[in-house]
Amino acid sequence: MSKMPLFFIAVVAVIVVAASFRFVQQRRQNAENDAAPVMQRSVLVATKREIPTNERRSRQRQVTPVEDTMRYEIWFRPQSGGLELKMRVTAEQYHSMSVGDKGMLQYKGTRFEGFVPESE
Repeated sequence: MSKMPLFFIAVVAVIVVAASFRFVQQRRQNAENDAAPVMQRSVLVATKREIPTNERRSRQRQVTPVEDTMRYEIWFRPQSGGLELKMRVTAEQYHSMSVGDKGMLQYKGTRFEGFVPESE
């Protein structure tokens, strides 16, 4: 009988440690993005992806109708070569760009700041 409460306490402790680690990691990333200078790079829009997300708990999905919420990601390929940059953007920013567009990417750390297309 005493093993069950010990197991329960261990599981709760693991969950608390994992949640705390993720929280600290996100805070650190936000602080690094805030401290980073705004960078500009000449890029090509390589890939676009929209991912459906559902932030509701199972009970909420049963009671209220499902709303489609999306997460938008765009991969930028530097024109001077190098690794592609993946940025999370808003719906308006996502729909304003097309694959193959060239322009100037503005970013701050890992945070998307803007994209200015080249005029042909």
